[in-house]
Parts: sequence; structure tokens; C-alpha cells
Amino acid sequence: MEPRGGGFVRALAVICAILLVVVLPLALLAFDIGRVAFNPPLLKCVLTDEVVNSDLIPVALEWFSDRRAQQRVESGEALTGVTEPDIVLLMSYLNRDDWRRIKAEVLTDEMLAAWVSVMVDGAYAWIGSDDLVPQVTFDLQPLKARVDSEHGVNGILIAYGKLPPCTDDQIVDFQVRLDAAPAGTEVLYNLCQFPDPWHEDQFSDYVDALSDVVAAVPDSFALTSELTAASASPVNLQVLVLKQQLRLLRTVMSITWAFPLALLLLILLLKVRTLDALARWWGVPLLIGGALTLVVALVLRGTIGGLLAGRLLWMAPEIIVQEAIRSVNRLLAEVFRPMLLQAGVVTAIGLVLTVFVFVRRQREG
Repeated sequence: MEPRGGGFVRALAVICAILLVVVLPLALLAFDIGRVAFNPPLLKCVLTDEVVNSDLIPVALEWFSDRRAQQRVESGEALTGVTEPDIVLLMSYLNRDDWRRIKAEVLTDEMLAAWVSVMVDGAYAWIGSDDLVPQVTFDLQPLKARVDSEHGVNGILIAYGKLPPCTDDQIVDFQVRLDAAPAGTEVLYNLCQFPDPWHEDQFSDYVDALSDVVAAVPDSFALTSELTAASASPVNLQVLVLKQQLRLLRTVMSITWAFPLALLLLILLLKVRTLDALARWWGVPLLIGGALTLVVALVLRGTIGGLLAGRLLWMAPEIIVQEAIRSVNRLLAEVFRPMLLQAGVVTAIGLVLTVFVFVRRQREG
């Protein structure tokens, strides 16, 4: 006979056990995502490694140069190449390996690490501050010094090497434009490799042009301020709402582990009076919940990277999405590696408790 109120207590315990099975994988997933997403040192380390060692930057530059050249043709801007060289067209000659070599010449690992650090620190400082937008300012002086050196010249040499040799018609065109130009007027070379006696002067013109570009670049660049100034719509209440949501997520994700623990304690108070009851009411839910957590971690580990990259970069070309998926999976590995370990530990505890009940019953029988 059940004591008075025993049926209600048992039903409540069963509900708690079912909730434990459902909540356990969700709580562990949310906790591990929060552990990575709101961990600036870890995120900074992973992002720096991806930016420095992956092909994300060369791939993006390759796509951008090809796309920009195509847009100029479609809009008619490329017609300026009839009277002067089209530098964007020169960029389209470069493939991924060329951009990889240029990146190695112009962008050092220290520069990329510093920029990633500034972005990550600015974003997380904004979450905890009263600032309306994140304060992200890049120091461009090391980049300017690097470009305005032999490394910049090496970058020009890489691009110059992609130019085809000039045809007779291109040389004649240059000579005609040179003769028609007033004295003292600079005449740009055609986008091809001129033979002597113009070869050295042509390359010197490209180096001088690079120096002019470097001189026009500011020593620092305030990313968020520039984006805010260029935005058609002013920063409004939605930004503050986003900040509050991020703060709430940070708090909730840091304590999600407490929800399954609270259910375990509630089951303990309701039904556990003996070791057999502990093994029965804790063992089975932990075994099922741990196994379900393993399944969720294994399934999401192979699919969520593509879903996230596709969702965030739905307008980006396939070539960038594929590289982004690889980078996102690298970051998600920091989420699912501990989750798999946690799921294994929970499953093992549930299995041990369940086997304990089975063995004890066999002995009693």
C-alpha cells in the first residue's frame, strides 16, 4: 500500500526523472557553448590561430578581387581602362596562392594577432560597459611600416609577375598616349610587362604609387565609429536590446548546469531512501540522459558548423562559406570536446548505478 500522498510523490518523481533526461543534454550544450562564446582568452586564441594559419584571408581577397573586377565590367567602370590601366583588373589576375604569398609579405602574425585581440576585447568590454557601440580601433602603423619597405616591394613584384608581356599594339598605344600628353603630365603604363627601356621605369611607378597609398592611410582606424558614420540608419534601441540579451545569455549559460543538478536533488528528496532507490531513480535517468547527450554531441558536431556558417554567410559565395565552415568547426570543437567527455562521465555513472541494482536483485533472487 502506498502511504497517503505516495502516488503524487511518485508521479512528481517520474516527471522530474523525465525532465532530467530532456534537460541534461540541453543544459550541457548551453553551458559548453557559453564557456566558449563568453571566454575572451579562449576565443581570442582560436580566432588568432584561424586568421593566421588558415586560408580565410587569401580566399576572401581572391573572391573580392574577382568580384570587383566583374562589377566594374557590368557597371561600365572598366571602360576607364581604355584610357588608363585598370588596377582592379590587375588584382583579378592574382589567384589564391598569389594572395597567400602577398599576405605572408605584408601581414605578419603579430599584426593579425593584435587586430583579433582588439576586436575580441572591444566586443566583450562593450557587453559589460555602458558604451553604445564597441570601441574597436586598429593600429595601422605596423602595417604602414611593413608595406613601405622591401616587403611591400615584394608584394608588388608578385602582382607584377602576373602581368602578361606587352603586345606590339599595347606598346604602340602607350607611345601614342605619351606623345599626345602635355609636357610634365604623367602617362600610366598599360597593364602588361613592358620590355626595356621601359621595364625599370614601369616598376618604379608601381612602387611610387604604393608609397603614395601608404602615405594616405591613417595611423589608426576606428572600425565601429566608421561603420556607424557610414550607416544609413542611426544606432538605436536595438543595439541596447542586443547588449541586454547577450548579458542575459552569459548569465543563463553559466548556470545551466544547475538545472539537472536541481532535478537530481529533488528526486533525492522525493524517493531516495536506500541505495537501491538511489541506483534506480538516479541510475536510469542518468544513463538515458548521458546517452542522449552523446548522440546530440555527435550529431551536432558534424552538422551545426555548416548550418551556422550558411546562416551567417548566406549571401557570401561558396568559396568563402567552405573556408568559414572549416573555421567554425575548429571553434565548435572547443564546445563538443568537453561535452563528449561530460556525456561519457554521466553515462558511466548511470550505467554503474543501474548495474548495481541489477546485480543486487540477482543476488537476492
